[in-house]
Amino acid sequence: MLTNAGYDVSSAAGGSDGLVVARAADPDVILLDLSMPDLDGWQVLDALRRDGPLPAIIVVSAHHGESDIVRALEHGADDYITKPFGASTLLARVGVAARRAGALIARPESPTVLEWGPLEVNLTRRQVTRYGAEVDLTKAEFELLAALLERPTHVVTRRQLLDESHGPDWEGGEHSVDVHMSRLRRKLAGDSEQPSVIETVRGVGFRLVPQRDGPSVARPND
Repeated sequence: MLTNAGYDVSSAAGGSDGLVVARAADPDVILLDLSMPDLDGWQVLDALRRDGPLPAIIVVSAHHGESDIVRALEHGADDYITKPFGASTLLARVGVAARRAGALIARPESPTVLEWGPLEVNLTRRQVTRYGAEVDLTKAEFELLAALLERPTHVVTRRQLLDESHGPDWEGGEHSVDVHMSRLRRKLAGDSEQPSVIETVRGVGFRLVPQRDGPSVARPND
């Protein structure tokens, strides 16, 4: 089905082989089951996360409890589809993930690099540094940060963040934004005791904490 839709597909029947294929193929999107021989999906997620920046990972599983969805997101997954599902649903979700993996967040008229306090975010390279040290973010976490930086003086609702990080067809609920945001805030804080650059607006969403240097500074790509 995916091949007929125009995708170049590699497959594996188990976790160990899946890791080999993923590392060799360097895919834009990974469809990952949780119940597999040898290594299960949780072990594969952890191994991929240790490798470095993650591709877009969609967990496909018969486990449909909220705790399973939250656990998958916390392990680095970007999306979660419960079985059974229709072909059109899978193709739509893969399409969203593939577009986000290959597309630039920066619009033609947008700046390429944004700065906010200690953070420097390169929208073209999809890189984030804090005080010059690179911060390893998943695709969903990067999308959330970029969405906030595009509206530096506004509160961004959970629904807006959800649409931009997962697409409008996501079925995991707005709680998934809180899971990703919690991980994002921890990563951006590092080992520092300084306040987070992101704050929660109770009952609404999130916004960037104003910096003493003023609004975000944009400069052209080098």
